Amino acid sequence: MIYDKFSQITDDRIVESLIGMPKAKFTALVKVFESAAQAIDRERVEKGEIKHVKQGGPKGYLDSYEKKLFFVLYYLKTYPTFDVLGFHFGFSGGHAHAHIDRLLPVLVRALTSLNVMPERTLTTPEEFSQLIDQYKNIAIEGVEVACVRPQDETEQEKHYSGKKRHTLKSLVISDFNRRILFLCCIVAGSVHDYTLMKDVFTPGSAWFEKVNLWLDLGFLDADKDYQSTQIYLPHKKPRKSKKNPNPTLTPEQKKQNRKQAATRVIVEHAIGGMKFFHCMMHRIRNHLGHFVDYFFSLSAGLWNYKIC
Repeated sequence: MIYDKFSQITDDRIVESLIGMPKAKFTALVKVFESAAQAIDRERVEKGEIKHVKQGGPKGYLDSYEKKLFFVLYYLKTYPTFDVLGFHFGFSGGHAHAHIDRLLPVLVRALTSLNVMPERTLTTPEEFSQLIDQYKNIAIEGVEVACVRPQDETEQEKHYSGKKRHTLKSLVISDFNRRILFLCCIVAGSVHDYTLMKDVFTPGSAWFEKVNLWLDLGFLDADKDYQSTQIYLPHKKPRKSKKNPNPTLTPEQKKQNRKQAATRVIVEHAIGGMKFFHCMMHRIRNHLGHFVDYFFSLSAGLWNYKIC
């Protein structure tokens, strides 16, 4: 079947196109994935959810942790429908959904144990300070993914991004090594990036006092609402008026904008790393909220794992 063909591939370019990481990274992750799966099974027994960990009986196609990890990574990287996924692996679309639903939390546990998953909740500036303590520069950017158009009119308005599509959105904080440090809650696409930033990081508090903060024009006025060692914002072109019919930036301002853009592009590379996984590139078809949350968080965690 498909895993047997994968196991014979030696070209990492092809391997990454299938699972999003080189084979050496995959092999190292298998052991951690196995430990995470066994820990979850033990916890389920202790809670009384199952009487014992299944040992015998028919194994099915996913009869090893290598195949299970390949299965879930292949899904996140290529993002087929469950019917297509089941066809490739030799079972029904319903079984494909059930396997993915069970294996996604295992992958989260494995990546968490490797300390590559981004932080998801920060309640105080002190917690945030601990997260970024070793960094002098961070960049914030919104990450937006298309989703299925909701049937409810109110939900349609909430998810309409203004770009002729309905989307879901989150905020990413990246260091200058392209590692994703923080990923906030997922919201409807109509929420502006700066509005979301103010919801997550209450203005007036000492969130960014010890760090240089790099932003784009979507976060205009952040330098008025937040205190920081330095907030880098591009210069905005003046509005057109009768007194200024041809507004333009000065050569010095253009030079500064180019320099800042070349520096801040690091966060764009981090988001590009997330979108290397097609669950974040193509329109999200899944309606279950926990699946969507897994797509955002796991794509960030897998990107961090890939570059670490």
